[in-house]
Amino acid sequence: MGALPLPKEEIRLERNCSMSWSSSDFRPSAKVFGENGVLEEQKSPKFKKRETEVYVGNLPLDISEISEKASAQGFAGTTACPQLTPKASGEPCETEKPKTSFFAVPMEMRGSFLVLLLRECFRDLGWLATIPSVSGEVGLLVTSTVPQTPFFWAMHITETLHRNMLALFSALAEAEEQQPYLHDSAVRRGARGLAEYHLGSHGPAWNRCWVLDRVDSWVVVMFVDFGRSATIPVQSLRALDSDDFWTIPPLTQPFMLEKGILSSNQVIHCILKGKITGALNLESHILKFEEFK
Repeated sequence: MGALPLPKEEIRLERNCSMSWSSSDFRPSAKVFGENGVLEEQKSPKFKKRETEVYVGNLPLDISEISEKASAQGFAGTTACPQLTPKASGEPCETEKPKTSFFAVPMEMRGSFLVLLLRECFRDLGWLATIPSVSGEVGLLVTSTVPQTPFFWAMHITETLHRNMLALFSALAEAEEQQPYLHDSAVRRGARGLAEYHLGSHGPAWNRCWVLDRVDSWVVVMFVDFGRSATIPVQSLRALDSDDFWTIPPLTQPFMLEKGILSSNQVIHCILKGKITGALNLESHILKFEEFK
């Protein structure tokens, strides 16, 4: 299993969906081509619309029932819904009001978490400050979702993203075989490394990761360029501590749907077209996104 192969002038992104973007789709645009010509974009699945409210940290005290659902990344995305008390027989019926779902910001998307990641991995916080400048119409390549919530990770498709992908993946492909496996004593929380990330039908490829925790012979890592976490054997983690591999900031960033939730993981590795409508209160690096229908 090798690193993601990248010809000099092209990137092939084989996923659950085939994808493409061109200068006519977005401003600014990224020209990324596959081996057989321009990759085709596939429309994402429909979203379930409902009223939502988002909280950072603890949820409000008047919530009577809290249901926690673990996300695919390994951290919990907490959803709290008001509990409905059934009416006793004989009581007058009232028109049912629309349900309001309450969502807590996933831990790995919070500013405090990302500041720690940037300090330990990239030694620079500048990337976080550039996110709020994104506005208008955008194309987003979805890399990860938080199930049954409006939150997701995606790459903002631009010429800069294209250049960074080419530079980073080419460097990792060349260096992969030379990177030694980390010694058992070096695998600890906060360590930088290289681990295999599964790219759908394309198979696994070695990518940058950050160690979140360790339990015996297993380690939880976050793939910083995809917004996903995974549990892997300690002995499968390679060293990647040279700052040369960490000059390019994370390729993916957190977003939130303006309305509705992502109904499934089928949107992963698909392109969403839409516009940025603002940012989340208290977490301004999480941009709100509305998809074009």
